[in-house]
Amino acid sequence: MPVLFDRRKAHAESLEIKEEKMVSLGVFLLQEMTRFNEMISSMQGQLKMLDRAIKGLVVMSADLEAMYNNFLFNQVPTRWTDKGNGYPTLQPLASWIEDFFGRLDFVKSWLIDGPPKTFWLSGFFFPQGFMTAVKQSYSRKYHIAVDTLLVGCELTKVLNHEDMPHKPEDGAYIYGMYMQGARFDTGTMFMHPSLPKIIFDQMPCILLVPMLKEKFSLKGCYTCPVYKTSERRGTLSTTGHSTNFVVALGVPSEESEDHWTRAGAAMLLMLDA
Repeated sequence: MPVLFDRRKAHAESLEIKEEKMVSLGVFLLQEMTRFNEMISSMQGQLKMLDRAIKGLVVMSADLEAMYNNFLFNQVPTRWTDKGNGYPTLQPLASWIEDFFGRLDFVKSWLIDGPPKTFWLSGFFFPQGFMTAVKQSYSRKYHIAVDTLLVGCELTKVLNHEDMPHKPEDGAYIYGMYMQGARFDTGTMFMHPSLPKIIFDQMPCILLVPMLKEKFSLKGCYTCPVYKTSERRGTLSTTGHSTNFVVALGVPSEESEDHWTRAGAAMLLMLDA
């Protein structure tokens, strides 16, 4: 298991202080680091106890036995994915481990190397919080009341986030989403029906752009819901946010809203395998 995140190793821009306040994205990064540190510590403790139980040094409790059986069947232990400790997932253990360490690497890179050009939205515990931080950054920069702003989006032609040449002047580029029930064609820059035998189509990088509510428009767009997993359902948390639904983004379309609603078109942050 990796070591815990240490804010003392942060890049100057990651937790930058402006006007006696930490930048909004820095606050969000600290929140994500805290959640990951709690998860890492919990996993370390459970794995050490399981190791001791297998050796006969401590009693094999029902929880430890359930975790052991999860490992045998390539399943993610429930205690690693519950609402109080982990994040929702439908992946098998092997895929989940790769995804989990990818999230840790992304957060570590952001902390030590500074804010990236593109952000892996799928890698966050609380992606809604990231969008709020983007909105707050815009609010502070232009001295606009944050409650008068909404977050819109602009689709790009860049499929590989590493090919993004620079950071945006305002907002943030995000990646890591897949569309189910349809696809987005970077040639025409419109939604189209899915290609044969392709269930999940990779979305290009998307620019999140804060704007005033009166300038926000979804004309010529499909209001596409974004979910964390393909389960497409969740429960309301104490923050008032769904545990699965993230946000609805306007994706350019030549078809009506009803057409894609009937097709069940939606974006997912995580695949099942």
